[in-house]
Amino acid sequence: MIGNRMNTTEELGEAGVIRIRWIPKYTAMERLFHWGHTVTFLALAATGMILFFPFLRPLAQGEGGQLVRLMHRAAAIPYGALPLIYVILEPRRAVLSLRSVFKVSRDDFEWIKGAMPYYLFGRHEAMAPQDRFNTGEKLNAVVIILGSVAFAITGLVMWFGKGIVPIGLYQAMVVMHDVSMVVTVSIFIVHFYLAVVHPMMWAGLVSMRFGVTSAAYAQEHHASWYYGPERAKEIYEARKAALAAEEEYPTD
Repeated sequence: MIGNRMNTTEELGEAGVIRIRWIPKYTAMERLFHWGHTVTFLALAATGMILFFPFLRPLAQGEGGQLVRLMHRAAAIPYGALPLIYVILEPRRAVLSLRSVFKVSRDDFEWIKGAMPYYLFGRHEAMAPQDRFNTGEKLNAVVIILGSVAFAITGLVMWFGKGIVPIGLYQAMVVMHDVSMVVTVSIFIVHFYLAVVHPMMWAGLVSMRFGVTSAAYAQEHHASWYYGPERAKEIYEARKAALAAEEEYPTD
């Protein structure tokens, strides 16, 4: 519970200078894993699309096509190895992150209900308190994790099983591989927009680059992680009650 452990609020310092207090969010290994996985994912997506889309089929033929397939397989090796390295080097951190990602609570459903007014109209009060990963980040992680497992299974069969496994099984692996690509690329586009383009999410990119986030951002966007679940819920309920009272008895 971070809020009770350290004084991390943003303060107005001398001469009106704003002092931002930073708190750690990601380890160096987590950031290396994230960026390494991103680079290899993009390489896999680019080469995979050349092999997938009919209008790019000329690029997938002849010596050029062989090179594309080689690049695709070469990118697949670090893509699969990076999660294993993360688990080996930081097993406790990896387990905690996986538990957080796959944990479903009422706040996740509240987040989904409030996502549209929040991301489109900036209504912060509509969002339920979130953990170190908010519901959107959790959804992205779940899709990428399950998609990566599907890539590993189907990719290995396609790489080493051609001419060995039954043709029907091989074709099914190809279809599953392609479907996994479409789903993971789609969620990646949404994740990229929210993490890089959306003006309210700038701190997410900062934290993944430097490993820290501001206390003010953590209080607003990751209250359960910052204050602890119970205190965050109290603040959330009090805020909702105050807003309801204001709507019922407007001061204007």
